[in-house]
Amino acid sequence: MGGGEPKDFEFKAELKLEGAGANSGVQFRALKLGEVPGNPRSKWETRGYQADIDNANANTGALIECCAGPRRGVAPRPDRAFRGQVVRTATADGQKPSLLATIGDPDVLKTYWKVGDWNQIHLIARGRTMLYFINGHLMSVLIDDHPTMFVDHGVLSIQLEGRGDNVASFRNLWLKNLR
Repeated sequence: MGGGEPKDFEFKAELKLEGAGANSGVQFRALKLGEVPGNPRSKWETRGYQADIDNANANTGALIECCAGPRRGVAPRPDRAFRGQVVRTATADGQKPSLLATIGDPDVLKTYWKVGDWNQIHLIARGRTMLYFINGHLMSVLIDDHPTMFVDHGVLSIQLEGRGDNVASFRNLWLKNLR
């Protein structure tokens, strides 16, 4: 697919989170879940792969599957590549993902995220392989070999999770289709 639902692509952006509990991410190859009557913000909810970022540095650098909106749609799979991991998703229902390799010490990798400052994120999605870089450092790789759950195209969406005085600012967004 082209246009608004990239398939194989590279995406770069600069991102700054403000607030101790700030949590953000970039969802890609995502599906828009549609608006729930009486909840106008629900029209922006998506479910797809996500490059995760948070100022507490708990999941920064992880590639996950997220979200299903408030209890709707298909629940995200627990398969994820944490910071410092190359992971192959489960290949059948009831199986577990496989850790294929490690690419660095997670505690060292998390130091590359500059809390309260501008950071560059870089995503590459090509076929079933997804790579996630922060400030030029490879954080995680996810290979989705599930025969029915793999998604090869969808919308890109930026996210701010949580409430209150948390802020996610994005600038210099760049997208290159690879097909």
